[in-house]
Amino acid sequence: MGVFKRNSSRDYYWYIDYIYKGKRKWESVGKVGEVTKSDAKKLLVIRKAEALQGKIKESKKKTVPTFSEFADEYLEFAKQNKKSWDRDMYSLKKLVPFFGSYKLSKISRFLIEKYKLERIKAVSRRTVNIELVLLKRMFYLAISWGRCESNPVVGVALFKQSEHKERILTHEEEKKLLEASPDHLRPIIVTALQTGMRYRELLDLTWDCVDLENGYIRIKESKSGKGRYIPINDRLKQVLLEQFYEHPVSKSVSNKVNDNTKDNEDNDFIGRRAGFRIQYLRVWGFDSPLSHHLTSDFTYNSCATSNKMPQ
Repeated sequence: MGVFKRNSSRDYYWYIDYIYKGKRKWESVGKVGEVTKSDAKKLLVIRKAEALQGKIKESKKKTVPTFSEFADEYLEFAKQNKKSWDRDMYSLKKLVPFFGSYKLSKISRFLIEKYKLERIKAVSRRTVNIELVLLKRMFYLAISWGRCESNPVVGVALFKQSEHKERILTHEEEKKLLEASPDHLRPIIVTALQTGMRYRELLDLTWDCVDLENGYIRIKESKSGKGRYIPINDRLKQVLLEQFYEHPVSKSVSNKVNDNTKDNEDNDFIGRRAGFRIQYLRVWGFDSPLSHHLTSDFTYNSCATSNKMPQ
């Protein structure tokens, strides 16, 4: 029993725990910085006294949602608080069919292990691990929001993954890739190959972040939350110049990727992602995501990224 800190979403909160009627109880005191540890200790003294006198008001049990219901609630939260909420959305499309009808309180470690064994038959270990990490995060949020009392994912081991092997296209593969791609995707593919930018960084790239005169691209905010600078080589500069003169008033470097998917925000993003990462093996003859490629073609000399402003 005592005072402790606990992470809830992105912030830390002070908590106290004590025994009442033979059961351990804990409650949040407030956000660290808004309340102090001393405040938490004072409340703990009060709660212990109330417990001895039997004066603690027990809150009514809240209705525990099903996983499907909580998934909808979580996704709305993720859209407002996570850049990678779209990845969570794809993971939930697999998690919800399996866990959806269960109350959060009825999802056990055994059930999660069963999901692991069934899911690994269809996808890679990495994909299963991503889904389990999301599941664990969702339960932590559910606890902090008062939707359930424990996290069944704690103690569930992730699959061991082999080290990622860097995949670099050969000259022949790059030629085949560009020949098999539609015209509107080629500038994006060349940019990906010459910079190693992530697909979201590519699709969010705007002209105000491209400095052709000094030869660099500025990423405003990367996956890590920090910006960085990427040098532009001769091949990429040629492609960007062509795009600039073809679309001089466009905010985006390439505005044609999502022409066929403008119905709504979700479909728009899915369409752009699908357009960028279409059928590697069937169409292009090799199986590897573009975002992992850096090519040595086209005078790609010392093109290292940096978070410092180029001199």
